[in-house]
Amino acid sequence: MIADYWDKIGDGNPQLLREIKGRLNPRNTAIAVVISVIGQLFLLLIFNSNLPSEVQNYDLYHGQFNRYCTATPPPEIYQNSYYGVPFCIQDLLGNWVINWQLWWFDVFRTLSIVGIFVLLVAGIYLLIADLSREENRGTLNFIRLSPRTPKNLLLGKMLGVPCLVYLMGLIAFPLHLIAAFNAHIPISLILGFYGVILSSCAFFYSGALLYGLVSSSLGGFQAFLGSGGVLFGLFILTSISFASGDSVSQTPFDWVMLFYPGTILSYLAKSTFLPTNTLDFNYENLNNLRWYGQTIWQNTWLGIGFIVFNYGLWTYWIGQALKRRFHNPTATWLSKYHSYYLSASFIIMVLGFVFQPSRYGSLSQHLRENFLILQTFIVAFSCLLMVALSPHRQTLQDWARYRHYNKQHHRSIMEDLILGEKSPSIIAIAVNLGIIFVALVPGILLAPVENKFFLLLGLLLGMNMILIYSIIGQRILMLKTPKSTLIATLAIGSLITLPPMGLGMLGLFPDKVMTPWLFTFLPLVVLENMAKCPSIIMFMFSILGQSLLITLGGFEMKKQLQKVGESQTKLQETSI
Repeated sequence: MIADYWDKIGDGNPQLLREIKGRLNPRNTAIAVVISVIGQLFLLLIFNSNLPSEVQNYDLYHGQFNRYCTATPPPEIYQNSYYGVPFCIQDLLGNWVINWQLWWFDVFRTLSIVGIFVLLVAGIYLLIADLSREENRGTLNFIRLSPRTPKNLLLGKMLGVPCLVYLMGLIAFPLHLIAAFNAHIPISLILGFYGVILSSCAFFYSGALLYGLVSSSLGGFQAFLGSGGVLFGLFILTSISFASGDSVSQTPFDWVMLFYPGTILSYLAKSTFLPTNTLDFNYENLNNLRWYGQTIWQNTWLGIGFIVFNYGLWTYWIGQALKRRFHNPTATWLSKYHSYYLSASFIIMVLGFVFQPSRYGSLSQHLRENFLILQTFIVAFSCLLMVALSPHRQTLQDWARYRHYNKQHHRSIMEDLILGEKSPSIIAIAVNLGIIFVALVPGILLAPVENKFFLLLGLLLGMNMILIYSIIGQRILMLKTPKSTLIATLAIGSLITLPPMGLGMLGLFPDKVMTPWLFTFLPLVVLENMAKCPSIIMFMFSILGQSLLITLGGFEMKKQLQKVGESQTKLQETSI
C-alpha cells in the first residue's frame, strides 16, 4: 500500500520523491519530532508559569495582579494597583478565576508567530543551501536535463527540501488548532489564516529558489545571507505589528506589511471579541488602511483576499524568472516584454497606498511625503530591473557581432533594443520608467496636492537619474573582468548613497542648496523649497545636465558596442 503511494508520487513528481527519500530517514524524522514536541511543551510551561499563584503574591495589602485575571481591585488598594492589569480573585473552591480565552489566544498567537519564523527562515535556508550543494556537486545540471518541466522540478524542490520543517509544523498543528478553538476563533478564519501562510510560503520559497539560482557566485555564504535577510525583515515587521500596536502608517510602507503573513492575525484577534486593551496590538488599525481611497481591509474577507492576491501576483513574476533562469543560467531574469507588464503591476499596486488620509498636518503635505517615499520605492524597483534585464559582456558581444546575420526576426535596431533578448537594457529601462511615469501623471493631477508641477518635475528628474545609473551599470558589465557584476553593484550603490550622505555631512541641506540635490536619486526632497523659490534657470540646468549625461553615455555605449562587434572581423583581417 505504502509502496503504491510512493510510486504515485514518483510518477507525478520524481524530484519530490527524490527529496523526500533523501531527508525523511529515521534519524532526521526523530530529531524533527523531538524538537517540535519539546518546543510545544516548553511553550505551555512558559504560559502556565504566567498564571497567578500564591508564590507570586507581593503582599496581602496589594493583592495580586495578572494579565489573565478578571476582576477589578477593591477601592482600598485600587490606588496601588498596576494600571491596566486585572486583579486576581478566587472562587469558593479556592481556584483562581482565569480568562482562559485570552490565555489560549496568546498561546495561539505565539505558536503562529514562531511557526511563521520557522517555516520561512528555516525553509528558505534549506532551499538555498540545497541549490548551492547541487551546484557544487554538478548534479543541478543533470536536473536541468530532465524531461520534466521547470515548474514540476521546482515544485518538487519546494515541497521536498523543507519536508522536515513541514513535519515539525504538522506535529504542532493539533495544539495550534486546540488553542484557536479555545480562543473562540471561527473555523473559517482559521482556514483563511492557513491559506495566507501557504501563499506566503509559495512567495518566499519561489524567491529563495530564484536567489539561489542567480547568486551561485557567493558559494556557501548565500544561504546565510538569504535566510538572515528574511529573519531580519520578519523581526522588524513583527515588531511593527505587535510591539508598537500600530502597523498602519498610512504611507506606501503599508504595502510592505502585506508581505508579512502575521498581518492577518488582526482579523483573528477581532473575531474573539476580546477588548483591545487586553491585546498587545490594536486590530482596529486595518480599518484605517486605504488603497486608492477604498477601505478594503474593513471587510475581513476582502482584506484576506487582497493579501493572497498580492502574494500570488509577485509569485507569478518570480515564477517567470525561474523558468528562464533554470534551463539557461546565462539568460537575463526576465524578458524585456515581460518587464513592461511587471512595471505596470508594480506602479499600480504601490501607487494605491499613496492616497491615504493624514493623521496629522495637512493632507497636501502628507501626500507629498508619500510621493517622496514612493520615489524611494521606484529607485529600489528600478535597481532590481537593472539586475534583471542587463546582459553581460559575452551576450552583448554576440549580439553586436551577429545581429545582422539573424534572419529569424526582421527587426529594426530600435525594436531589437526594446524587445530583443540579448540587446543592451538601457532603452528597456527607459521604457519601464516611462510606463511608471505615465501611471503617475493622472494620479498626481487628480490628487489634492499643491505644487503639482514641481511634484511631476521632481519625479521626472529622479527617473532621469535612474536612467543614468542604468547606463553606468550596463557599461561596467561590458568590462573584461569576472567581477563585473560586483563592480557594477558597488558603483551604482555608491552613486545612490554617497552624494546625499556627502551633501549632508557638508551641511548642504536642501533648504540651503537645492541644485546639487536635483542630481541625487531623491530630487523631491527640495520640493518645498522649489515651491517657495521657483527658478526656471535651475530647472533648465538640471534637465539639460541630465540630458547631456544621458546622451554622452548613450554615444559612448554605442561606440563601445560597435568596437566589440567589429573586433572579430578586424582580428581576422589582421591575421590574414
